[in-house]
Amino acid sequence: MKRWVWVVTIVFVFTGWQTLSFNEKPGLSASDSPLQRTVGAKSNEVVQPTLVRPEPLQLTIQLKKYYMDGVIETVKKEETIWSMMDFWVAYEGWSVESQDLDEIVFQKEVEDISPLTKKQGYFGLNENGELAVYNGDPQEGNVIEAFQPIPVKALESKRKIELENGIKIKDYQHFEQVLKLYSEDKEV
Repeated sequence: MKRWVWVVTIVFVFTGWQTLSFNEKPGLSASDSPLQRTVGAKSNEVVQPTLVRPEPLQLTIQLKKYYMDGVIETVKKEETIWSMMDFWVAYEGWSVESQDLDEIVFQKEVEDISPLTKKQGYFGLNENGELAVYNGDPQEGNVIEAFQPIPVKALESKRKIELENGIKIKDYQHFEQVLKLYSEDKEV
């Protein structure tokens, strides 16, 4: 029987509370708030809309990696941003190269040679006798245009033939060694 009294008491308290809170104004819902609000003005001023955009924000992102061999790798993508804090954390280590209203270009310098050069890069001599990086065999003449040709020091015939035939680039250390070995400048 005590159980029945507790149930009645709980029901009464609950319904009584609902009756008391029923007289209060209802809370705001999502539909009560417009996505773009206007700034209130005095009676003689013109009302201007704000530039606040509704969430989420859509941006075009460009990621540019600058490699030591002069190659620039660019990736372009569309991104939906729900939180600006999360967005900036996701691109930690990148620098902002440029920024517009709907686009951000990030850049990063990579202390390595590009994947393209690792796969099919060769050192060779261009038509001016300068050290150049080729995409494939130097006799085919596909110079990687991003690489600035470097004047070579006077070479013995064996070294010159080596460069004319092409030296396969193995990795970044090999890339640096060949630059130091063949260039006129001690610092490259």
